[in-house]
Amino acid sequence: MERLKVAAEVREGGKKGITRRLRKDGRIPAVLYGRGEKPVNLSLHAKEFTHMMKGSAGTNALIDLTVTGEKAGQLVVMVKDFQTDILRHAISHVDLLKIDMTQKISVKIPVHIVGKAVGVVNGGLIELVNRDIEVRCLPGNIPEKIDVDITPLDIGNSFHTKDLKLPDGVEAVTGADQTIVSIVTPREEVAAPAAEAAPAEGAAAAAPAAGEAGKAEAKPEAKAEGKAEKK
Repeated sequence: MERLKVAAEVREGGKKGITRRLRKDGRIPAVLYGRGEKPVNLSLHAKEFTHMMKGSAGTNALIDLTVTGEKAGQLVVMVKDFQTDILRHAISHVDLLKIDMTQKISVKIPVHIVGKAVGVVNGGLIELVNRDIEVRCLPGNIPEKIDVDITPLDIGNSFHTKDLKLPDGVEAVTGADQTIVSIVTPREEVAAPAAEAAPAEGAAAAAPAAGEAGKAEAKPEAKAEGKAEKK
C-alpha cells in the first residue's frame, strides 16, 4: 500500500467564519480523531491534498501526517471521511483517523475482475453484485485491490467470498457465501405486440361508411313516400 505525506496546521475550531476564511485562503478544514483522544482541529493545503487523493488508493491510503503549531508531531493517519462542495467541485472538509500500526483494522477493498469467463464466450453476461468486500488486517497489509479470476465460470455460476485467494494476514469480514460476481443468461427483449388496433380502426372507419350508405339509400324512399301523399 502506498504511503503518502501530508502537512497540516493546528487551527481554531467551532466558528463558521474561520472555516470560510480557511477555504478562501486555499486550505481545507480537517479534524483528527483518535480512539479515546480529544479531536484536534487541523487545516490542510487544498491543492496539495486534492492532488494527493486523486493519485492515491483513496481512503485506504496510509498518510504520514506532519502537524505544525500546537500539538506538533508526526503520526500515521487515514482518511475517515470527506465532504465535497458540489458547486465548486472541491473537497470542503476532511475527517482523519489516527492509526496504530500494531492494531488490525477493517477496511473495504475494491474488487478487480480478471480473465474471460467461459460463460461469456458462450453468450452469457457478467453481473457484478458487489464492487468491494470488507477485510480485516494490519494497516501495513492493506491491499489496493482484490483480484477475482472469473475464467472458469460458466453461465449460471457465481464467485463468492469464500472463493477468494486473500493475501497473507488478510481475512474477509464479508460473509463467506456473499456473491461477488455471476455469469447470467442475457435477458431476451420482448418484442412489442403486433398492431392489433389496425383492424379495429379499419372496422370503425367502415362503420360510418356503411351508415352513410344507409342514409343514401333511405333518401329515395322518403321522396317516394312524399309524392304519394301529394296525390
